[in-house]
Amino acid sequence: MCMRMRFLQRRRKQESVEKDPLTRHVLRVQNLFSPSGLIDEFDCLALGDRWCKVYGVLGLPREVTVGFLDEIFFAGDVDLSIHLEPVPDGEVLKNLTRRETQARAQYDLDRKAGSIYRLPELEAQIRDYRSLREAVQFGQDRLFHGTLFIAVHGHTKDELRRRCDLVESVLARRGVLAHPLVLRQAAGLKSVLPFASNRVEDFARNMTTGVGACCLPVTASGSGHTKGIMLGFNYFTGSPVLLDRFAGEKIIPNQHLFISGESGSGKSVSKRHIALLEGYRGVRTAFVDPENEYIRFTEALGGPVVRLKPGVFSGMNPLELEPEQQEDGTWRVNVLDKVADVRGLVGAVFRYFSGDGLTAREAALLEEAVLEEYRARGVTHDPGSLYEGGIKKPMPTLSDIQKRLAAKPGGERVADGMKPLLSGGSLGMFDGQTTLTLKEAPYICFALKGLGDDLARFVGVYAVLSWLWQMFAQRGGREVPKCVAVDEAWMFLRHPDAALYLETLARRGRKHGCALTIATQRFEEFASREAGRAVIESCATILVLRQEEHAVKAVIEYFHLSEGCRKILSGEHARPGLGILRVSGQTFAVQVTPAPFEWEYVETKVGG
Repeated sequence: MCMRMRFLQRRRKQESVEKDPLTRHVLRVQNLFSPSGLIDEFDCLALGDRWCKVYGVLGLPREVTVGFLDEIFFAGDVDLSIHLEPVPDGEVLKNLTRRETQARAQYDLDRKAGSIYRLPELEAQIRDYRSLREAVQFGQDRLFHGTLFIAVHGHTKDELRRRCDLVESVLARRGVLAHPLVLRQAAGLKSVLPFASNRVEDFARNMTTGVGACCLPVTASGSGHTKGIMLGFNYFTGSPVLLDRFAGEKIIPNQHLFISGESGSGKSVSKRHIALLEGYRGVRTAFVDPENEYIRFTEALGGPVVRLKPGVFSGMNPLELEPEQQEDGTWRVNVLDKVADVRGLVGAVFRYFSGDGLTAREAALLEEAVLEEYRARGVTHDPGSLYEGGIKKPMPTLSDIQKRLAAKPGGERVADGMKPLLSGGSLGMFDGQTTLTLKEAPYICFALKGLGDDLARFVGVYAVLSWLWQMFAQRGGREVPKCVAVDEAWMFLRHPDAALYLETLARRGRKHGCALTIATQRFEEFASREAGRAVIESCATILVLRQEEHAVKAVIEYFHLSEGCRKILSGEHARPGLGILRVSGQTFAVQVTPAPFEWEYVETKVGG
């Protein structure tokens, strides 16, 4: 009663002010944002020079989670309004008891009649009515009549239609049944505005406290994370998009990033942009570069470039070993993992030349030769065995393995097949003791364009990844963030061993604070292979840019994107740097936008 009296007093005071001739025609706050006019069309509104469309929610899915409607805000300029009117507990308990009794009676009748088709449905109804009745009875929950409205806004009618398509796709994917308020748009808009006035009551549905809370938005629509690098802007809202791949498992499952886009889509620019901004935050990046597109970027920022050429020693020994931190915190030298690396490298060379790999006996002999070479140097699983007098011991080389195999009965064929990998051979880029040292520069580039044929590139990337795993990815553990960025990864999927190594690096790198960035032009070819799909599924962050026309459908189906994303990935809206970003369960359109002073470094200029 007291509140009502105060309201009436304020209203009388306002009326008296309006009658005052000095204040009657004074500019008010409402005049600053009110539209010049309103036209209520069939299923939308014209608000001055803007457009609006209001939906009423008719049905919700059986199970909802907190923030399950948040994705509609990624369409940009969307309002959500929920009206909750509590139902008296006595009325709720009486109706729930009656409905539970009816369901039980129907269940008994169907069971006695031998009709089993509806029994599971009736059992679920009985459980739901009983659990809700008990929750209300013990004060653990309440029942409300809830009405949900969604208003979509746009500067033009085409923009409104595009945003509505995105919202409708999201609602359909979430199992939400919503209809535009035909010939009632003005009433719907008044219901959306924060006046606590519901003008369309026939869309009310029963809701528990939990369901009502789940309908409320809990995340921001403009950014993937609350901190991190500024990747660009939300295409629809213009708000900044932040990305922090190293935020930790409570925020993001892993650090890995998958980028896909056709030539000219801004894929390489986006990749360099991310590496540049993460470098500001102390993340070191190693580029595996098949087309020499990252040489200029690396050199401009003071990083070393390793140019691989056939028959020229690269300074890297793929048999190099470093201690690896285990999950229990201890350190261990994984000699057997290195044995598997060598077996994969040699087996791939055999498959390339002869069509078949090593026999079981040859693989056993090769493994035996590698283990013998490490034992001859006193190298065991103990990290201390790698050093003598505080100086690291020389590691076995491919020549050492080949000589030991040649002396073994039955190992002659493998020894002969390894000759191209030895110093002086066409693939002899990794036969020698490691001389390459990783400086403290934030970037290092491994340029592979000088490797002519497909096999040489495979051997190059396989050996480089093996060396990076030991000498780069594991160093410093989780406390030292770093990234291995592999460009044009579709090339390597042609070789199962290289693809398996990418998958292994993605799976194991997370434990050592090492991110994997995979970029590819040919999404269909990458996703069509089992190893490629395994790599994609291991990446918590996905950035899909403009695609070739035949690949757009495959991308939308694979990532379960809405049809509204088709225009982002192809057609009139597609442009360099514009794409779909999926991170931490959020999906939205992003325009990757380097700052003007960053273009000097991130634009594509092929190095020598």
